[in-house]
Amino acid sequence: MKSRTALAIGLILSLVLCNSSEAQVKRNVGDVRGNLRLEVVTVPNDISGSFERLNPQVLLYHPVSSKPEKKSDLEKNPLLVFLHGSGGANGNIERFKWKGDVKRFTARGVEYPASHILVPQSKGHWDPASLNKMLDYVLKKNPSIDPNRVYCIGYSMGGKGTWEWAMASPDRFAAIVPKAFIPDMSGIAGMVELPIWAMVGTRDSRPRVDGIRAMEKRLKELGSKVVKTTFFEGANHGSAGGEIKKLEGVYEWVFSHKLPR
Repeated sequence: MKSRTALAIGLILSLVLCNSSEAQVKRNVGDVRGNLRLEVVTVPNDISGSFERLNPQVLLYHPVSSKPEKKSDLEKNPLLVFLHGSGGANGNIERFKWKGDVKRFTARGVEYPASHILVPQSKGHWDPASLNKMLDYVLKKNPSIDPNRVYCIGYSMGGKGTWEWAMASPDRFAAIVPKAFIPDMSGIAGMVELPIWAMVGTRDSRPRVDGIRAMEKRLKELGSKVVKTTFFEGANHGSAGGEIKKLEGVYEWVFSHKLPR
């Protein structure tokens, strides 16, 4: 009788463990889409304790497979940093997994270089000093990221954050794509060599439209050969995002740049 009871218990435990293993496999599979694997990274408190508005948790996507351009590259891959607009400030960061610009890199039939993608979250305007500390930590912990191919892209509040972060640390980025933002001109002289592709709809707010035109003009006056702009005719702040998604060649342009310049 005891042996039958023991056998029954053993069968139940086996089923439980089997189901648990299957569930674990499903969870792991769910963290991979296309050629990207998601990791939720928590920056330690001794670093994140000084963050201003920046969430210590970030979404970090890794390429599942990649081929080095040459043996000396040791399979280092570029890093794209996406800064969200004001709508991304609310809620747990995990609710934004696999959303936004990341989806482009998981779509079938779309081929980009194998890349890491970093998606931080800010509970208000982006702080360059906090972003630098966070990025330093990510680069230190991920030697497969090429520090000479770090790019930043953002829209609206994210565009402003992209611009101000690059203005504070212009030698950190190989190229930036700030979109629909009002450029601060106070440190623009240090951005002359930085490849910049700025975008905005012509029916966006006047400070954004005029500001981006003035930014391009000033950089060219200072000698920039690597600044460009795109104005979407008739698009406002809400509809320009859709026009940007149709624009071809953006990531090809981004990946064409690397440090040192």
